[in-house]
Amino acid sequence: MKSLKRCSRPIVAAAVLLLSAAFAFAQTVDLTILATSDVHNNYLNYDYFSDMPTDSYGLVKIASGIEAERAADANVLLFDNGDNIQGNPFGEYLAKNPPKDGETSPIMKLMNAMGYDAMTLGNHEFNFGLPYLTSVIAGASFPVVSANVVRARDGSPYFVPYAILTRQFKDRDGKSQLLRIGVTGFAPPQITSWDGANLSGKVETRDIYESALEYVKLMKEKGADVVVLLAHTGIVDFPRKGGEENAGYYLTQIPGVDAVVTGHAHQKFPSSAFAKISGADIAKGTINGVGVVMPGSFADNLGRIELSFEKRGNAWVRVDAGAKLLPVWDSAKKQSLMAADPKLVALLSKEHEGALAFIRAPIGGGEAGGPAANGELLAPLNSFFALVRDAYSVQIINEAQMWYAKDALKDTAYAKLPILSAAAPFKAGGRQGPKYYTNVPAGVLAVKNIADLYVYSNTVAMVKLNGAEVKEWLEMSAGQFNRIDPASTEEQNLINDKFPTYNYDVFDGVTYEIDATAPARYNEDGTLRDASAERIKNLKFNGAPIDPKQDFVVVTNNYRAYGGGHFPNVGPARIIFASPDESRQVILKYIEMRKKIDPKTDGNWKLSPMNAAGPVVFYTSPLGADALPDDGIVSLGVADTGYGKYRLVK
Repeated sequence: MKSLKRCSRPIVAAAVLLLSAAFAFAQTVDLTILATSDVHNNYLNYDYFSDMPTDSYGLVKIASGIEAERAADANVLLFDNGDNIQGNPFGEYLAKNPPKDGETSPIMKLMNAMGYDAMTLGNHEFNFGLPYLTSVIAGASFPVVSANVVRARDGSPYFVPYAILTRQFKDRDGKSQLLRIGVTGFAPPQITSWDGANLSGKVETRDIYESALEYVKLMKEKGADVVVLLAHTGIVDFPRKGGEENAGYYLTQIPGVDAVVTGHAHQKFPSSAFAKISGADIAKGTINGVGVVMPGSFADNLGRIELSFEKRGNAWVRVDAGAKLLPVWDSAKKQSLMAADPKLVALLSKEHEGALAFIRAPIGGGEAGGPAANGELLAPLNSFFALVRDAYSVQIINEAQMWYAKDALKDTAYAKLPILSAAAPFKAGGRQGPKYYTNVPAGVLAVKNIADLYVYSNTVAMVKLNGAEVKEWLEMSAGQFNRIDPASTEEQNLINDKFPTYNYDVFDGVTYEIDATAPARYNEDGTLRDASAERIKNLKFNGAPIDPKQDFVVVTNNYRAYGGGHFPNVGPARIIFASPDESRQVILKYIEMRKKIDPKTDGNWKLSPMNAAGPVVFYTSPLGADALPDDGIVSLGVADTGYGKYRLVK
């Protein structure tokens, strides 16, 4: 016992020293990463399509949420994940009035004022061309990083590929700690196809995952303690093949990655939509242990990634991660959760007034509210039922494209080929919600109405296809529908929600039916599902069955012609005419030529009778209940999602 007593003091002293060393060793920094993505010019809390204020979204509202986060936590970084500079008429107005030499774009005035730490580029950043993009990002007071877009001539980075931000943060003991944050970003490799007219011969793209491997390693070698990937890409966990448009999942598998901001798909992570993704913890907000966020679209959510790091030796080691979304609007309570920052609203007041004048101007000029000299709609025009009935909101696009093509090809080798046209209902709900529909009232048409008809800044393009290839295009488009079992007495949802409505191409110039009781020929990603499947029935040209070998000119947009949407038989090699003219400008000129527009469809396509034993339903705008196109559709009220529910009875 005496021997034990003599040893006790040194043992206790050693234990105390070890415990003290352990506490000194365990320096912990909690870091918050805030993120926006797919803002699409929704800087102000204003809907430029309906020409009304909104409480549902707006970067000036998100700014209030950011300030609240900063007030509660000093360890905050703010990033943007791309698709920022294009998307609504406000962006169109800014692009038509670009910053002069030495001037800062209003976009960057806003983002600088909000204190962004870095941003990356999405696919829509390239829609207005490289000169405009360069003029916008030149005014950023923060790094604009993009690692997988390179110069076509030599493969060198076209933009700054990465940045290492040196920041002081407070640890849990209140002591200042220096951390180096490595940030890089990626755009979908498909931009060279989608915007080929702007990018061909100028830039090339690299695989997102392979680029990330390279730059994560490089940033670590340069001393990065924390690695953040700004990835303008969606989340799928299919086996990786390379060149993926949606590669966010694979980035979480790269050692050394601490946080991934995803986007592009206009979805929300964490959410139940990703519950079946391998390695995803929806409650915590991680994938494979990495903090991941996808903050919706149109500035309707602020993403928040929470990271904890411990100092171990000379290295900071991530010990915890999580993520959540901070919405702008509470849809259940129908109330705003963030107020618009009045200083930021004032910062863009001049541009806002200019944008309003731009969207309110009657087509063809003149004063708003003046006589209908160059464009009058004789009846309301909407896309409420464009997925299930021939709709003039799509037909007018096809009419304009065919009118344009006839003139454009008149002195070419293709002048004698028959012209068909393909267009989609761009605003037809889907992932954008129950308010996202074309809805143009009767009366004098203004510029804003064209933007409501045609959301994207596309240009006209034409491809040469034969009759068999036209049918394949339509078979791919018919993936918009779930397969209906005629024998089932259960309720069946007609619309395949995984299929984007902007890929539901409707053809004019031919007649056809779509049989939703047949299996789909193609998957949503364009891969062949069933080579024997046929949904397109009675496909005719000039009243006779289409000749599979007959050549046609198909007018579409640059996105589709260069391969967007993974449609068969299209791509750069099939393009015979790539116009510099914007699709919206073509529609505008067509309306000017027509003067008065009577929105009556020609009924050139229809759904084949399904004769189902049970109800066949679909969901669209609740406003459709007051605008049913025929007696074959019955309104069933409004669902919890805010969509109207309808039944097909014919």
